[in-house]
Amino acid sequence: MPRPMTYRPAPFPAPMGARLIEALDAAHHVEPFGPADVRGVARRVVQVVQGLGLEPMIVRGGVDVGGAELDHVFVVTEDRVVDVALPVRSERFAGAVRAWVAGDLELAELTDRAAGYGLEHRVVGEYPAALRYRGAPLWGTAA
Repeated sequence: MPRPMTYRPAPFPAPMGARLIEALDAAHHVEPFGPADVRGVARRVVQVVQGLGLEPMIVRGGVDVGGAELDHVFVVTEDRVVDVALPVRSERFAGAVRAWVAGDLELAELTDRAAGYGLEHRVVGEYPAALRYRGAPLWGTAA
């Protein structure tokens, strides 16, 4: 198994960043991304990323949300994290994640709260320093 990596926030270069955000936003409006099925969200992100000609990897690992670490699945492409299942760029939602990790919130309620957030609160390359992503690829999708 590959050795886990720690990922760092970095914006996608123009014009790819804008194209990726636009494509993800369109997919989110068709069916909102949420925490109830993070693997399904990752598969949808892989399709979007491949549609733009990039090579994605699904990564299994963890995300530390301000001191609450949870097992997680996310996508990495161009050495950047794409995690749209959890709108963790919102401090309010990050607080809900911490409550969920502590057992004070049900997954259904966390999912309902996530539905109210748009793509601007989700991780597409950039994220606050309080978040940390670490993991190893599950599988590559390169041909």
